[in-house]
Amino acid sequence: MAYSLLFLCALIGWSQAFLPSLDIESLTHEDITKQALLEVAMDACREEAQKDGQTFNPPALLNPDSLLHACLGVSEDADLSSSKFQELLNEIITENILIDRDQAFSSVHHFNDEAIEKGRDIITQGVSVVKANLQQGNLEAARRALGAVTHTLQDFYSHSNWFELGNLDPYPNLLRPDLPLQNLADANTPTCNDCQERVCPNVILPEILSKNTLTSGYLISTPQGKCNHGDRTRGGISKDFFGDDLTPDGTDPHLAASSTAIQATTDILQDIRIAFGNIVFLRMLGITRSKALCFVIDTTSSSSDDFAEVQRLIVKIIDDTRGTPNEPFLYILIEFNDLEVGPVTGTKDPEEMKRTVNILTVDRSRNIPTLFFSAMRLALITAPPSSDIFVFTSAFPKDTELQDTLISLIESTRSTVMLLLTNGLSRRRMRRRRSALTNPTNSIYQQLAQLSGGQAIEVTKDTFPLATTVIEDSITSLMVTLLQVESTQPDTFIFLMDRRLQNVTLYITGLSTNFTLQNPAGVSQDNTAGSGPLASVSLVGNLYRVSLNEGNLTGRWQITIRSPQAYSLRVTGRSALNFMSQFIEEFGGPHPGFAPISTRPPAGQNATLLITVSGVDMLFGLEVGLVSADGELLRNTGVTRLRDGRYLVRAPHLPDVPFTLVLMGQEADGRRFQRQSSTQIQASQITVQIQRMVILAPGESISVPFTVETREIEGIIAISARDDQRFVATVNNSLNVSAAGNTTGVVSLFIPTGTLSGITSVVTIEAESTATRQSNFALLRVLVTQKDMDVTPPVCRVVNESLDCPVLCGNATWEVTLLMTDGNGTGLRYPHISIIIPDSPGPPTAIIDQVKDENGYNATLLTYRASCCVTKVEISAVDDKGNVGRCDFSIRRPSTTGPPQTTSSPSSSLKITVSLWTMLLLLGLTSLMH
Repeated sequence: MAYSLLFLCALIGWSQAFLPSLDIESLTHEDITKQALLEVAMDACREEAQKDGQTFNPPALLNPDSLLHACLGVSEDADLSSSKFQELLNEIITENILIDRDQAFSSVHHFNDEAIEKGRDIITQGVSVVKANLQQGNLEAARRALGAVTHTLQDFYSHSNWFELGNLDPYPNLLRPDLPLQNLADANTPTCNDCQERVCPNVILPEILSKNTLTSGYLISTPQGKCNHGDRTRGGISKDFFGDDLTPDGTDPHLAASSTAIQATTDILQDIRIAFGNIVFLRMLGITRSKALCFVIDTTSSSSDDFAEVQRLIVKIIDDTRGTPNEPFLYILIEFNDLEVGPVTGTKDPEEMKRTVNILTVDRSRNIPTLFFSAMRLALITAPPSSDIFVFTSAFPKDTELQDTLISLIESTRSTVMLLLTNGLSRRRMRRRRSALTNPTNSIYQQLAQLSGGQAIEVTKDTFPLATTVIEDSITSLMVTLLQVESTQPDTFIFLMDRRLQNVTLYITGLSTNFTLQNPAGVSQDNTAGSGPLASVSLVGNLYRVSLNEGNLTGRWQITIRSPQAYSLRVTGRSALNFMSQFIEEFGGPHPGFAPISTRPPAGQNATLLITVSGVDMLFGLEVGLVSADGELLRNTGVTRLRDGRYLVRAPHLPDVPFTLVLMGQEADGRRFQRQSSTQIQASQITVQIQRMVILAPGESISVPFTVETREIEGIIAISARDDQRFVATVNNSLNVSAAGNTTGVVSLFIPTGTLSGITSVVTIEAESTATRQSNFALLRVLVTQKDMDVTPPVCRVVNESLDCPVLCGNATWEVTLLMTDGNGTGLRYPHISIIIPDSPGPPTAIIDQVKDENGYNATLLTYRASCCVTKVEISAVDDKGNVGRCDFSIRRPSTTGPPQTTSSPSSSLKITVSLWTMLLLLGLTSLMH
């Protein structure tokens, strides 16, 4: 949809809280969700630091950059990229925002139309889906489900009369399906006065307030006697807008509801954190110093000559990065041949990954061609977004029908693919042609590498050791791209070096390639291998690796490349200063806003980008250019500053050729910088729209409609739908688009009986014009959950206590005995004690016994004793489905001395978290207390 930047800024100006996003004056769903995520992540980081005996220094200003530095124990001056953390936060926030687009008129998703019980069911189901996916290790699906469920939870506090009933704390029963929702107004209960005015004071009937009755507003058509939801022209019960109707004491209902929604979101996040532990929670959010490392390995007989060298190279990479800031937080290995793909091995343990690599064997009965595209599809779905994926192969792929699917996934995940190819032809046998590779069958690999911002390198046994260095260059979260181009003719390229850059490296892929590099002072160096005044040069197959010498690198550099054949140039470095980009589009409905475009943007149309800059607080004179693959500037853009390092960019008339984004500007000291996006962007005259997520139980089926829209394209549109779990049953193979430019199809899904809860699948729907070959895609995520999930938390109650403590606490102790049971649920996890007591005068003691409760169910009896100087304790029981039951209490001191003890929030209180986890640690309990 085309719109002016002036109109866009006007919309942003009036977007106010409990609206989706991009407001510049008040809280939004985005602000509420981000604040809660950062607070709970800070709690997790604090506990992990204390567990390791380290001091946690909370940031003065809580934002992704400052929190990441605090969590990883790095000073604010150190280079550390928060781009991965921000990207995964945005993944959660986006799913929250999209509820207002995809479920705009669903009462149950917004607690409208008295749908309070069904709204809680949405929350209960959503939390179960989050936990089921965390149990399966599906972090992306967990993030997306988490984003969706937090939106519904937050809307309760704006769309109901919870605040008018005098409540400033969250309603705990929304997260406790075992507890009743009491005093709910039914469809026939009068709840509000009729009000047609812009502001309606005292609109809720007095008897509703006096009886403490819960009610909510009606959005579309308000029955007589019911509460109107309210909008900008007519008052109502909702608290979506800032400053409409202050209470007599001056309280803004909108701000009060927003504050309660933040605490409620914090509560649901704390529940998940306690259920799965700090490490899993922080991994889900991407709070890590490094990247995931994904290897995809060809095990056909054609790779046998080089297989041992591949194994040695991978093991060396693991060893070289171990214990360094670039040590991967996750290792992924995927095997493939001509008949099979997998298994997938994922581990955090480098030794386990080395063992897995070393026992790999080549199956000499397997022949070429291979299932390369199937393996890559699995890698792109399994690895986190923006991952580096390294592929080792010597064969041509046979499943080329998946090529468009793979391109779609590369574009949507923004992952970088590097291919090490061992099937290069002898240069003496090579005929002259316009290619950067010796083997013409490798062109399909080269296309994928260039699209992703990676490289296709032809290697031999002699050059494998040098390839290790090329891979290790990429294994860092600080990797940034300064320049990347592809060309078929001699040319000179300019790139700008700034003071924040380190480890700057140029990669030139091609054959018979010569180059001359020149620094800002005019000093030159050619492509002669070895060390020179500017750089160290090495040749790896068809790749030159040029590592610039450390020193004064700032300023304008240039490189002149001379080659009779095609070549590519990529200039990278390490820096915290980087940017992320996302095309966005406006959506309407009761709560309008802006949502990311997750597919290809519209070719030939004006478009808007949201740019998020990390690693620096303030930038000036920003310029964003759209640049073709050969380096030509295609479009200039207009840039408008928002807040929190975000900028709106208006891109006029998107080109229909692949392009990347170049960001240029200057810091507060006036020094200029340049960064370029790595993944190529391809606009399209076709748009495919489908809901982003469905939740199904084993044995269930569903038909999901999708829409195909075209611009200046008529005729047959070929349709395909594929997924990795084979949930797709049927889809329209083709659709006919008339002059109106739109049509609708249906994809049918079926979840086989016996599918495990927590399994996910990504359905890729592709649409291609048979006349113009224009194409686009949409992604539908299918989340599987059991129909009758155990959602009842364990019970934790005090059976014996001695909690009276003197004022002088040093020589006294308190003791409590708790009975924890899951009743007839899925059962408690095996006991595990995790104790965090900073500055405690002595270790506490705990005794755990397995007993039967009064109903004959298995139970855990925990006796806990600690110093009276420990004043606040939180003890939790977790069952096998991740449901959390808590038992909170405080010690008692003489009332005549000092102020009374108060219960503080989890983020500020001294607390102990005791989770039931593993029986094996019982005998080693004492050691866990140090």
